[in-house]
Amino acid sequence: MEKLIYLYGLVPTEEAKEMPFPSLEGMDQNNPIYALYFDDITAFVCELPSDDYSEEMLKEKIEHDMKWLQDKAMHHHETLLFLQSHYTLLPMKFCTVYKSKESCRESIVNNKEKNLSSLQLLKRSEEWNIKVYAHTNSLKNYLLTHNETIQEKKEEITTLPPGRQFFERKKIERLIEEETEKEQLSLCDHLHSEISPYAAYHKIKNNWSQKITGESYSMCWNSIYLLSKNNVESFLKAISDKQTFYNKMGLNIEVTGPWPAYHIDTLRSEKDAG
Repeated sequence: MEKLIYLYGLVPTEEAKEMPFPSLEGMDQNNPIYALYFDDITAFVCELPSDDYSEEMLKEKIEHDMKWLQDKAMHHHETLLFLQSHYTLLPMKFCTVYKSKESCRESIVNNKEKNLSSLQLLKRSEEWNIKVYAHTNSLKNYLLTHNETIQEKKEEITTLPPGRQFFERKKIERLIEEETEKEQLSLCDHLHSEISPYAAYHKIKNNWSQKITGESYSMCWNSIYLLSKNNVESFLKAISDKQTFYNKMGLNIEVTGPWPAYHIDTLRSEKDAG
């Protein structure tokens, strides 16, 4: 029975032939990663036993075996990081599996122009990520003395009878929460508007829960940027210039990259649609 083909990513063939690929373990640790050449595009793949990596088996593992999922997802990511460090890489999603070499070839050849266009863009571009974490108490303390809406409400309460003041103070606690959330979003929107012009493509993503991040503070912003390599230094400086002020406001900006361009198809399609 022909083995399944696990596809990690695509690189320009001219680069793949210039730098031979070292021996690395594949997804199942029994079959090595190797190159398949399709004219101008080279695919880095490994073979997998169909009994263990069928569509049904993968679905079962992904949904019910967290240890397996974490290990395999980390293997996929680390392999892509290695490929990216040596070649211009168009990464594939985790668990991109084909029934045969021929079906893998057909998919790559049928999308040849799109793949070549993406590889050309990635030769001169990098994907970066920004996450902002909120130290909420710090921002609340700042707003207590600087937010006009809160100040007006506090002054209004002092003119009320003592009985009314008790209930109004409960309302002001909710007001502070609301104003803090609004200020966080406003600051993040401002940051994004300042740095997004450096990017060819950008996207605001969903925030991650603290259970996922493992951080003691909540994430209030998550965005990705596809940058020309010529703009990376200016992009990073623009963020660095804002760090001190944002820290004072209780927001920590975390910038990481360059990453494998996981989001290039989404970024390009949204830009074209827009």
